Amino acid sequence: MKRNFSQTAIALTMTLVTACLSFAQTARAASPAEQAIQNAAANNQFAFVMFYRGNDAPTQAMHGTLQTTLANRQDAVIVPVQIGDAAEQALVKHYDATRMPMPATAVLAPNGAVCSVFPQKATSQQLTAAIVSTGQAQCLKALQDRKLVLLCAQPSAGASIPMGVRQFQADKLYENRTEVVTVIANDPAEAKFLQQLRVKTDQPAPVVAFMAPPGVMVGIFNANVSLDDLAQKLAAAGKCCDDENCKHHKSAEASQPSRR
Repeated sequence: MKRNFSQTAIALTMTLVTACLSFAQTARAASPAEQAIQNAAANNQFAFVMFYRGNDAPTQAMHGTLQTTLANRQDAVIVPVQIGDAAEQALVKHYDATRMPMPATAVLAPNGAVCSVFPQKATSQQLTAAIVSTGQAQCLKALQDRKLVLLCAQPSAGASIPMGVRQFQADKLYENRTEVVTVIANDPAEAKFLQQLRVKTDQPAPVVAFMAPPGVMVGIFNANVSLDDLAQKLAAAGKCCDDENCKHHKSAEASQPSRR
C-alpha cells in the first residue's frame, strides 16, 4: 500500500516543491542572503530562512523564537529576508515566498533540501524537529529534484547494496531519475527517520524503502527484492513515468477514492 508522506515528518510543503531544485547561480553576484545560505551549506549548517514583510509583532515573535531555539546550536543559522528587498528578489522568486503567509521560515539542509516551511508562527519543538538527519535530507533533496529514491538501511557499513536495487538504478528506464541513499540501520542519528518510515532496523540484511515524488511510499522490501518487483510496484503506484496518459498512471488514479 502506498502511503503519502504528509503523515510523516518527511512531508513536503507543496508551495515549495516546484521550487526545490538546486539554486542555479548565474553570472550575477550572490545577494547577502544567498551568500549566507551558501556559507551555511559550506559549514554543514542548516539555514533557517525567515521571509518577512515588515517588523510587525508576528515577525518579531517568529524571529525571537528562532533566536531562542538556535542560540546554542552550531549546526544552524538564521537568514532574515525582507521580501521587498530589491537585492533579494531572485531568492524570493526562487522560493515563491510572496505567496506564503508572512512571516514564514523555510528550513534548508546543507544539501539544499527544503526540510520544513513554517508560515506565520512556529514553536521551538517544530524548529528543532526540522533539523533532520543526513539520510532524510538526502531523500528529501532527491524527491524535490523529482527523482525516485531507494533508501537502503544497511546492517553494517560494509554491507552490499541489494542486487535488485543496483539493477533498477542501472536500468535505462530509471537510471537518470533514480537516487540510491544508504544509511546504517542502527545509526542513532537515523533512528527517528527510519521509525517514521516504518523500516525495521534489527534485520541481518538490508531493508529497502522505495519512494517516489512528491512523497509517495511505494513500498518497503527485503534484500531479495528484484528489479521486476520494484518496477511493478512503481507502475502500480502510477509513478513509472511522467506521462499522464500512461496506462499505469491512469490505473493508479482510478484506484484512488473520490474526493469531495
